[in-house]
This record gives sequence, structure tokens and C-alpha cells, in this order.
Amino acid sequence: MASASSFDIVSDFDMQELKNALDHASRPYGQSAWTGKPAGIIGASIGQVGTAVAQGHLRTILAYLDMPTLGQPEAFIQVKEGFFDEAGNIANAETRKFLHGWMDKYATWVKRLTG
Repeated sequence: MASASSFDIVSDFDMQELKNALDHASRPYGQSAWTGKPAGIIGASIGQVGTAVAQGHLRTILAYLDMPTLGQPEAFIQVKEGFFDEAGNIANAETRKFLHGWMDKYATWVKRLTG
């Protein structure tokens, strides 16, 4: 992790497990693998606000770890019936377009920060 230039964090699993992983790589004190590494936060949930709450908590944690995070666009994806097609792809063309745009902006931002 120490050699990575950035991190994408997808909040699709237990926040406690993610927090443990973040804590583990931040030790020993003064030798955090996270310091200065840009991070992108994107998530999905079956509810309308689940990932928004998780992402808010995660932004606070990453700020403490001195990790700049992409501020805009934010991505709070609600997964409901019909979100995926039979092949497991995102069914809605506008959602795919939004996610591609998010990734493009994130990649440009990371390149700007990491030179």
C-alpha cells in the first residue's frame, strides 16, 4: 500500500471491517501508508441514504489520516430491482454515464495531485 499513488474506497461492506483495515495500515504512528494519498469514495446501498451516511463517516476518518478526498461529484447509488441487467451490468445508461464521468474526474484529479 505504501507504494500506491491513490486509493479507491467503495463502501459496499461492513464499515467496521474497513475501519480496521484503515487503522492497520496507519501504524506504527508516524509511518502511515495513507498520508497524502488521494482517495475516491463511492458507494451503493439498497436504501436512499445508507451509503451517504457511511461516506460521511468515512470522509471524517480519511481527513484524520491526512488523505485528500475527491469532493465532487459525490456518488450515492441506490441499488433496487432492475438496477443490474441479466449479465450483471448496470442497466440504466444514465447511471453508467454518471459513473464513467465520476471515474474520469477522479483519474484527472489523482494525476493532478500526484504529478
